[in-house]
Amino acid sequence: MPMRILRTSIVLSAIFLFAMVPVLASPTAERQFQTLQSLDLNAQTMQSLIQSYDNLNASVAREAQEARKALEQARSRGDKDAYLEARSKLNTLSSFRMDQATSDYILQKLLELPDAEMQKTAAWLYQNSSFYRPVLTLDFSSEGPNYRYSFRQQIGRQPGSKVTLPDASQIRLNTAHIGILAGWGLTPEEITYEAGQTIEMGYTNQTLYAIYKPGVRFYDERSKTDLFYEIEDVVVPTDLAPIGSAVFAGWYDRTTAQVVTDSESLTVEGKGAFFEALWKDLSIDRIGILYYNHQNLPANTQLALGFSYRNVGNVDFSSLKATLSSDSEYVTFLVDELQLGSLPSAHQATNNSRISSRTAQRIRGEGNTFRFVISKDAPSSTVIPMRLTLIDEKGNSWTEDIECVVR
Repeated sequence: MPMRILRTSIVLSAIFLFAMVPVLASPTAERQFQTLQSLDLNAQTMQSLIQSYDNLNASVAREAQEARKALEQARSRGDKDAYLEARSKLNTLSSFRMDQATSDYILQKLLELPDAEMQKTAAWLYQNSSFYRPVLTLDFSSEGPNYRYSFRQQIGRQPGSKVTLPDASQIRLNTAHIGILAGWGLTPEEITYEAGQTIEMGYTNQTLYAIYKPGVRFYDERSKTDLFYEIEDVVVPTDLAPIGSAVFAGWYDRTTAQVVTDSESLTVEGKGAFFEALWKDLSIDRIGILYYNHQNLPANTQLALGFSYRNVGNVDFSSLKATLSSDSEYVTFLVDELQLGSLPSAHQATNNSRISSRTAQRIRGEGNTFRFVISKDAPSSTVIPMRLTLIDEKGNSWTEDIECVVR
């Protein structure tokens, strides 16, 4: 054999053998899975198991990608047998998952690790085992001579992630029976965590018990008020100053529907009460002159003005009215006061809406509108300032100004 041919054969053989190395060195996902299934767990280290499952997952991902490619090619060729074979391959690969015995074994081992390593390994197990799903159970239950509440909430999160425990503002049980939520305990008798405290999700299933105590709580997120009193020492806080355009209107207990405005109006039955602040607040969203641009108004013509407004507080309005005023000598009002009636919280309306709604409404129609005339003596480009005021039955008011310009 000529030397050149022999040399070429040797080179080709070397290339072939080199190309075969990864195939021979990388067992199939099925073989890796079978090997893992046959292992004696007690003879394995946690790290060796983790590495083996990482290798298995890499093989599964690679072979699944190849199977999906074969699936698409079979679909495009219309090859039913090849299509079914690829589908079967994908289904088989999806079954190569960690079993519960292995998951429990790794969990047992990771709980012996230092905190930093424990959290990292638990995160790995949470991502790789469908059997590792620790649950935090919150037990709100309470029982007394004439009542019994039984309610449990379960939270499933990755171990080490943050969980904010409910506070008293989120509890809607009858405070007269159970009192006020004071905190959460690993036992029903002793507080381990404060109400509203943020804790880390545990590595195993845990139950926290709601612990209640007698008293009266006043809570308001807007004013950052959070006061707790023993029942015999309650002082109703009534000095909440206006916040922006919001006006304090008292305190409300959802469970009893009791509204208190001072200490004399407070009655506490049973173990306690939980009060939230009531705020009256209106937003005047838009003011418009019907049919005309307010920057180009004609003189010596009857004009109509409408507006839209929203209840942005948490108290329903029942007897609203609106007034329109101006200090301009050139304005004569024909109608300067309108009755608006009621407006529920979180609703919107216009000056002549038939009903309020939770969505914005257009300003239109001449019914129940302000009417005025600009004097013919008003010079062109004269600025006419106007003030729209909404007033409730207590005399609280909300205003919005608009400047009109004479044509």
